[in-house]
Amino acid sequence: MTILISAVGYLGSFDLIKKLKEEGFRVIGTDANPNTAAKFYCDEFYETPPGNIENQYFLPRITDICQKEKVDVILPASSAEIEQYAFFGWSITEKSGAKIMVSRSDVIRTAIDKGATYNRLRGTIRLPQSIVSHSGVCCKPLIGKGARGIHYLPDTFVMEKLEGEEIDVDVIALNGEVLLAQCKTRERTYGGTLIEGEVVERPEIVDQVKKIIKIIPVDYLSVIQFKGGKLLEVNPRMAGAIIDQNIPVMAIKLFLNQITPDEIRNYQQSIGKRIARTTFNYVY
Repeated sequence: MTILISAVGYLGSFDLIKKLKEEGFRVIGTDANPNTAAKFYCDEFYETPPGNIENQYFLPRITDICQKEKVDVILPASSAEIEQYAFFGWSITEKSGAKIMVSRSDVIRTAIDKGATYNRLRGTIRLPQSIVSHSGVCCKPLIGKGARGIHYLPDTFVMEKLEGEEIDVDVIALNGEVLLAQCKTRERTYGGTLIEGEVVERPEIVDQVKKIIKIIPVDYLSVIQFKGGKLLEVNPRMAGAIIDQNIPVMAIKLFLNQITPDEIRNYQQSIGKRIARTTFNYVY
């Protein structure tokens, strides 16, 4: 079975590639950066154009790779690419047979738009105060003169600054039901990616995640972020740092009908397991 991980150059890819190989999968990696270290971990690696929605060369390149390597499943690892896969990925499947682990296009569109996400969830879970403006926002100091300190922000989502514990939740879901939600503390980060944290029990957060997925039914893998008990954002892809690599592997096997939803529901989480990342992850 051959898995293609696109945007494989993310910080935590080594552990997932290693785990997939241990499970008997062949791993193809693609990335816009030809110098990513991940190229040395994959069975094969290919450079691709950036996967943003405006780039018309991305999907044809992925299609060619899938045909050449006889790819069975594509696992997107980048929010920048997920929209292309959701809206136009059918062309890859039609031409190469490779299936894509991505939710419906309308679900992806809602999840990647923070304003749309908050509008859908308002009144259901705890949200920060926020403003959405497609015409733009002018920010200026409370006390000032002569237009000093004024900034104009076009097409903007503005939210209150949150304080308190920051939690990432690695989620496996299907058809609006959460099968597994693993909470991990976000104690130290680098470039937005979790560097140090711990698997913890946060039932009140899990309850909110279940409500979110029921309204915005992201299938298979997602990472949902909270701070101070309030939602930050919903990312319709796997996390850049996953402490328990069984989670993405189980999601892939669920996608392939190799395991049942009940097997995931009954999975025993490793509460207390920690991650401390340097060049490689150190999980203990």
